[in-house]
Amino acid sequence: MCGFRHSVYDLKFVFDDKMWYIDMPWPGDRYNLAMVAGSNHLLTFLDTKKENRVRVLVRPSKKRRTDLNGYFECVKQYSGLFAGATYNVYGFEGFTREIWICPVTLTVLGHYPRYIYIKQIANRQ
Repeated sequence: MCGFRHSVYDLKFVFDDKMWYIDMPWPGDRYNLAMVAGSNHLLTFLDTKKENRVRVLVRPSKKRRTDLNGYFECVKQYSGLFAGATYNVYGFEGFTREIWICPVTLTVLGHYPRYIYIKQIANRQ
């Protein structure tokens, strides 16, 4: 994934050992892939069937999009190269927390986009 910019990313997350993790190859320690500081709450909220798996489509964008049906919007509030980025979540009924994404995002998306659009899709086994 690193170094290749895409318009849409198909990302999978798993709940294991009482933590959410992004499911991707990683040469380092697994804890670097842990979802914390609001992202874990978002994944728990998305896991309505209690499958301990969540799959989403993620569309990063430099500008606000109104043409994406079924997506909710995350708007960047703050980012720092080694500090990660904080986003407010809009358009996702019932979820009112902000989320923080860690610097692993730079490996996946290549940057901290101003807008991130997320749509949950069915899990594939």
